[in-house]
Order: sequence, then structure tokens, then C-alpha cells
Amino acid sequence: MDFDNNEEALKFINRLLERLHLLEKEKNEKLNDERKIEIVIVQSGGQHVETIQTQIIETHPHSKGRDVDTFKGEGDTRSSYATSDTPTERIRHCIALLMKEKYGDALLFNQQNHWQAVYRILVDKGYCRDSDFDGFDTFIRTVMPEEVNKPYKKDSVRNINKTDFTKPFDRWHYDPATSGTRKPYERMVAVANRFKEILKENGL
Repeated sequence: MDFDNNEEALKFINRLLERLHLLEKEKNEKLNDERKIEIVIVQSGGQHVETIQTQIIETHPHSKGRDVDTFKGEGDTRSSYATSDTPTERIRHCIALLMKEKYGDALLFNQQNHWQAVYRILVDKGYCRDSDFDGFDTFIRTVMPEEVNKPYKKDSVRNINKTDFTKPFDRWHYDPATSGTRKPYERMVAVANRFKEILKENGL
């Protein structure tokens, strides 16, 4: 296709890319690797090929093109975020998945202090600063899903300073002298470990 000038060519390219994006979204295509679309424009009568725009379209290997807030897969923690999703949206998605996890016949996340496990993992991964509970409060309210098993309270997380859970997760160990009874400790470990796994499964 010939164009009289580069401006017309760019307009055509933009329309083409918008159409490709809509088709991808409509068909819910699953891409397993990086796709590259390169468009070259040859002006009428020209002797040289001029590349004027290259568009890269990336999709996570496990992406199914679904919006993070409409994820419905019961028990399915595989990544479902689109390339436009931000880390904030992914973290919200991961917390929502954590709320669905089971521990035997009950929900895994069933105590308000289990927010301490969420705090600890997000700090360990660098999304929040250690002991910055005001900063964590602002962050967690930003990524909070609409439905949670237990309401979040800043004081319940701040109390982590009185427990062994204030240490990085990989340094947690059960000590009856400081950790109390074993079952609550093991439950907190299970919450933190599963949240860490869900984040990893979703590219975080």
C-alpha cells in the first residue's frame, strides 16, 4: 500500500494497531511468547525501505487475557493478568486469591492478625518498608480487594513488633518460649507461605 506522506502512513499504522489490540482482547488470545509486529513503509518511487514504527506486544506466558477484577477461577491461582495490569492490581488480585485458600475444611485466612503475614511478605519482597506501618496502611488500603475474610486494622499489623513474625519470613522458627502455642504459629506460617507462592505464580 502506497502513502503520499509519512503522516498518512502513521495514521494507518495507529488504526491497524488499535484494531489488532481489540481483536486480541475480543478473542481472548493466549500468547506463550513475545510477539513482535514490524511495519515498514516504502514511499512511492522510493529506492530505500524506511522502518518508521515498531510495536512490541507482550503477554505473560500464563495470561488468559482476563481482567484481574473479574477473575473467577475457584482455587486457580495461575496468573490471569493482562499486560496493562500494574503491580498494584496484581497484588490486589493475589490478596483476593489468598482469601479463597482453604486450610483443611476452613478458610486459611481467618484471623485479623493474619494481615501480619501479608505485611511480612510484602516487606520481604520490597513492596513496603520494614516498620513503616503508616506507609503499609496507605499501601494496603490501595490494594485491598472489595471482599476480605477479616477487616484490616493498622494496629493489628503494628502488633507484629511484639511477635517473632517481625523477622524476615525465611528466619521464622517456632520457639515455644516466644511463639506461644504451635497451631496459631503454624497457621501464620501457612498464610505467609501461601501468599508468597501466589505472588510468585502471578509474576510478583
